Amino acid sequence: MDLLDKCNYYFKVFSKKKIDELSELFSDDITLRDWENNASGKSEVLNVNKKIFNNLESISVVPINLYQNENKIIAELEIIINGKEKILVVDIISFNNDGKIKSIKAFKC
Repeated sequence: MDLLDKCNYYFKVFSKKKIDELSELFSDDITLRDWENNASGKSEVLNVNKKIFNNLESISVVPINLYQNENKIIAELEIIINGKEKILVVDIISFNNDGKIKSIKAFKC
């Protein structure tokens, strides 16, 4: 699976709130930074995701455009929260040499 496919898979797993599958995609030293969170390490990042999932009835990540530069994917996304609220977001997702996600930086547009 190439990095664009892995990235699309990540968005699908995230939308389904599958913590165990997210864990398999993340490197142990993953970092997450968004407009509300700053987390380091797999367990801390997974805890942030759990909190997001517990606070929402549903979340759907819809990729609009994906761009790849070596081991980084820049993703323009539409995130639909609880089937109503739409947020435009840009994610910068970096992968390590093993194809695991090592960094997620999310910017709200």
